[in-house]
Amino acid sequence: MLVYEYPPKLSHGARQAKAIHDIEQHKKIRRGMIRNMAIAVTIIALSFFVDIMLVKLVLILIAAANAAVGLLLYRYGMMSFDAKVYSRIYDDHLEHSQRVGFSKRYLCFDVLYKDFEKSFQDPNGNLVVQLAKDHSAKVWTADENGGDKQDHEIKNNTLTLKFADTKAKLTLVNDFYEQIKYPHKEYNVIEDDDDDYYTDDDKKWDSLGKHGL
Repeated sequence: MLVYEYPPKLSHGARQAKAIHDIEQHKKIRRGMIRNMAIAVTIIALSFFVDIMLVKLVLILIAAANAAVGLLLYRYGMMSFDAKVYSRIYDDHLEHSQRVGFSKRYLCFDVLYKDFEKSFQDPNGNLVVQLAKDHSAKVWTADENGGDKQDHEIKNNTLTLKFADTKAKLTLVNDFYEQIKYPHKEYNVIEDDDDDYYTDDDKKWDSLGKHGL
């Protein structure tokens, strides 16, 4: 049974509204990239009027860095509209797809929870999964059209899942922590039943509950 899905299935009206929103966001991201490129070109143009070679070199490096940042931000921003990235959480298995770096290929997973030996989060917030030796997990790469599928070798029986949707990861670690062998923490709630130091007489004159402070 499907428990959670990203991206969610939308109605016709919701898809139209999302499409309009995505177009506006795309224009905004594109304007940001063009602005960065314009600044880079301006800096390079100014460098031609500088006679000191060291300063000229520094200006060129700044321009190149500014252009690179603009391109990376554009590429990263466009990834947020990537419909090929998905997470489907079922009651017995997980289906997941993530982009391979900034390439046009995707790494896809189809893993049963019973194959999980343990799982934890790395410093970057990715979910790292250690699979059992005799696992039956299916892992493959595919292009952006879903074609050119190739089996992917799982090194050391370890998978690193990068989630575009935070709620999908939270659903796994909060609701399926037993199935995926995730170190779930139970926090103790401290209840103070002994409240004799603040009596009914105190409450009469301390109506604001500030304990006389």
